[in-house]
This record gives sequence, structure tokens and C-alpha cells, in this order.
Amino acid sequence: MKILHVCSTSAISGANRYAFDLAAGQVALGHDVTVVLPESPGTSLDLKPPEVAAVTYGGIYALGLITTLARLKGDILHTHGGKAVKWLRLMPARPPVVSSLHIRFKANAMAHVDGIHALADWQMDGTKAFSGPVRKVNNWTPALKASPPGAAEARRGEAGAGPATPLVVFVGRLDPVKGVDTLIRAFRQVANPEARLAIVGDGPERAALEAMAAGDHRIVFMGYSKAPADWYRAADLLVMPSRNEPFSLVCLEAMACDTPLLVSDVDGFQEIFRDRSDNRYPEGDAGILAARITERLTAKLSGQVTRDRYDMTRFDRAAGIAAITEFYAEVRAAKLGLRAAATA
Repeated sequence: MKILHVCSTSAISGANRYAFDLAAGQVALGHDVTVVLPESPGTSLDLKPPEVAAVTYGGIYALGLITTLARLKGDILHTHGGKAVKWLRLMPARPPVVSSLHIRFKANAMAHVDGIHALADWQMDGTKAFSGPVRKVNNWTPALKASPPGAAEARRGEAGAGPATPLVVFVGRLDPVKGVDTLIRAFRQVANPEARLAIVGDGPERAALEAMAAGDHRIVFMGYSKAPADWYRAADLLVMPSRNEPFSLVCLEAMACDTPLLVSDVDGFQEIFRDRSDNRYPEGDAGILAARITERLTAKLSGQVTRDRYDMTRFDRAAGIAAITEFYAEVRAAKLGLRAAATA
């Protein structure tokens, strides 16, 4: 098949990361795959595997998008994000469209598509309003670049953490939905004067978060990283305090690196850690989070980075990519059936 993955934004996001990793897996299966993004994709191209083609479009959003997709002539369009999928209703003679729910089903934007891919159980109720095929396929652990020797130790040093220093890390976008303000309030309650918190990422909330952290030298802002796996391997504890999290790729990547995790008890985290309630805490409760961080950091052994172990069977990359690619055939068959019925 000729598969076109359509991203709604040019910013770094979980949806774009997912699209590029899925595209790479489909290339390996022998398909012709292109990721289509808005003009000036910027740092989102840091995620692009070399084997995946990328095309950008400019001009008026809907016109540029539809013209580009018509020129590329895909057999299937797979959308990631509501903005692009909304405008595809205007595309004449379009191929079948599958939309991944990177948040939730939105009837006003997605009712016209031909198939819905849900990433998590909690999204399935919302799809009952959709009349076409629906398939639930979990997020999987994306392909991670190997960290070079000494990278984790170098990242710890940048954060001011020696071999004996307990290091807490956050990796992600600095946006209110990620709940980093809760983490800062919690960490300021942690009594250990040697502990460090490294906040890895950038975004619109950075200045406000830096103001919240002012006066606590233990909290450092490291900026955006092209190699988050280095930080997963450097951390004694990764905290994800999100207010909403559909099915986090950062979480799965960290689990693949055996990184200890504390996550808020929301949405996709409940599904990821359905058998590990010890990894979850009540979202927004800085007091409980502070106590849980303190408890975890006391387990650190001097000279060793703390590790954990997870059963990753449910998050197999090859199985997930195969399942989604097989779903395309179901969606195409359903659309052809509708066309046949309409012309009968």
C-alpha cells in the first residue's frame, strides 16, 4: 500500500512521534510510506527515521493539505490530530481515512472518516457514536536510539547529580496538561538536601515553572533533549504528573529502560499500570507525591542508578504495527462496500 500519515501540527508531540515510528515499521513491512506535516516542521523532524519520507505543505491550511494529499495519491490516509482530519471532509474522491485517537473521539471532527483507531480502553466508550470500523491497538514502545557509553553519567553530571545523589527526572512538554507545577510543589516538600530534580523539555509554561522553582537550587531546567533515553537511564525516578494522558509514549520508553516511575492516576496510566498500583498516585496531590518521592529515593544505593522491571508483553511494537496495518484492509473493504451499495 501507499500510506500517507497526516499530522496536524509541526510541533514535537506524542502524535507526531507515534506517526513517525508507525511509518518506520510499515516501511519495514514493504509499504510505501510518507508522513505529511504543515510547513516549517522544525524540531518535529528530529523524530524522523531516515527510511521515512516526509512532505510539508504550506499556504491556506485546508487547501495546502488537500492539494498535497491529492498529488501524493495514497491508498490510505492515516490522520494524527483533529485539525487535519476536520478538513479532509472537503477532499473530493479521497481514499479511505483512518483517524488515531491521540486524545478522544470528537464527532464534529471525525464522524466523516472511514475508520477509528483507539489507543486505550478508556477511549472506546466515545467511539460508540461512530458508525464505521473501530479497532483498539495499544500504543507500543517506540524504537529507541541506544545511548552511547557514558551518556547517562554525563546527563547526571549536567543536573548536578553525582553517583550517590538521588535524581528525579521529568521528560516532556512544559504545558499545563503535563502537571509539572504539581511536581515542583511536591519536590519542594522533599526534605533531602542532596536530591535533585531535572526538568527536561520546553514549552509555553517554562517561565512560570522556573518562577515556581526559584530559590530551590536542587531544581534544574535542562531544556529540550534530542536523546530522552539518556535521561531515562540517568534517572533514579521518573515522575509523570499529567492531568490527562491518553497513553504515554514517554512512559513506555522509560519502562523499556527499566526506569522507576511514579505517574498520576489518570486515563492511560491506569491502563498501563493496571497491575502496578504502586506506580500511581492521586493526580494533583502534591503532598502524597512528595511522600512517595521521598519513599522511593530512600531506596537508592550509593553509586548505583535505581532500576525497576516491567512486563512489556502488551506493548510489543511489531504486533501493534501489524495490527494497525491489517486494520487498513478492513477499512478499505468497508468503504468499497459502501461505494458498491451506493452505485447498485
